[in-house]
Amino acid sequence: LGGEGLRPLLDVPLYGRVATLEVWRPHGAGHPDLIFLSTERYRFALLAYDAESGEIVTKAAGDVSDKTGRPCDCGQIAALDPQHRLLGLHM
Repeated sequence: LGGEGLRPLLDVPLYGRVATLEVWRPHGAGHPDLIFLSTERYRFALLAYDAESGEIVTKAAGDVSDKTGRPCDCGQIAALDPQHRLLGLHM
């Protein structure tokens, strides 16, 4: 935090439009905070920051699309329970 507000540390390219973004803090000591994000085309990534190398590390990535049904009218929604045990997706 600087005198002009937040200063960016990294500039990371994302290929797609971000639909949901949630911060996830796993239980237990020594685990870094993670960021869950999904795109409008139903791709997801679970990202962490490696302080030693100063880079973003992809912990998991994949596709959560479903070939049946239709997209929801209200857009994608991600919800994380308060104890950070479960992430729910409404797509």
